[in-house]
Amino acid sequence: LVTGSEPNKFKETLGGNLAKNYYIRSAHDIRLVTPEFQFGKRVLIIGGGYIGLEIASIARKKNLDVILVESQDRILKRVACTQTATFFKQLHEKNGVKVIEGRSIRMLVGKNGVFSGAILDNEEKIEADFCIIGIGIKPNTELARESGLELENGVKVDDFCQTSDENILAAGDCTNFPYGSARLRLESVGNAIEQAEVAALTALDVKKKYEAKPWFWSDQYDVKLQIAGLSFGYDQIVERTDLLSSSTWYFQRNKLIAVDAINDAKAFMVGKKLIELGKSPEKKCIANSALDLKFLLKSS
Repeated sequence: LVTGSEPNKFKETLGGNLAKNYYIRSAHDIRLVTPEFQFGKRVLIIGGGYIGLEIASIARKKNLDVILVESQDRILKRVACTQTATFFKQLHEKNGVKVIEGRSIRMLVGKNGVFSGAILDNEEKIEADFCIIGIGIKPNTELARESGLELENGVKVDDFCQTSDENILAAGDCTNFPYGSARLRLESVGNAIEQAEVAALTALDVKKKYEAKPWFWSDQYDVKLQIAGLSFGYDQIVERTDLLSSSTWYFQRNKLIAVDAINDAKAFMVGKKLIELGKSPEKKCIANSALDLKFLLKSS
């Protein structure tokens, strides 16, 4: 089973069924929305995660007016620290995006069944020509449920991608798999590819445990963000800043668990390697921007 996932939909009773509401998940979705990206149009983007921010940057490059609404008190609340979120908020505002945080959509409104705007929970009204909704995804588990397989925020699998029926395997966005002492459902290209390779080996009766090594990226304007590891549960961060790049290093009980690297490929590669090796460099060394990052691999 490699059934993937699908976008969370806005409730129809709140205007989710209006025409010109779009979701971005597949090449087909891109083809549907592309004609809307015309000079001078206004787009409302719901959701301040990476999908919403990446779309906002594309829209501004094409000279659309962009309003982005995030219901949490800041963008990237689930996936990044305040420092990373602040950097990207300022980047988007500098490029002309209106970012509204801490407000939810009370209702999407339209004329003759076609989206025309939204009303926020503080009664503020927003007018726009079309709407792109990026409020997370959910795993496609219908086939697994019909097959009687165990579900737990996805299709529950073991280290070898076997479901509760050892003769049925699963991989990718739809799965919930062991990760350290916990379980995880990981939404990334790397996970989908690497887990599928393990599932293929299991099908060939070659037992190899799947050991996830999470990494992600996001391109916005002329900025490349590369992420190694998972920052969930961090209790301390260390920042490293140069003239043209920066990185944020996440620690949990003095153990390095993740790195956000902004226009800094070296920080990403070194951080990724350290995390995979289970090594945690001295924090003062990370903060010292005059120190070559490769030194961290030697000293840890």
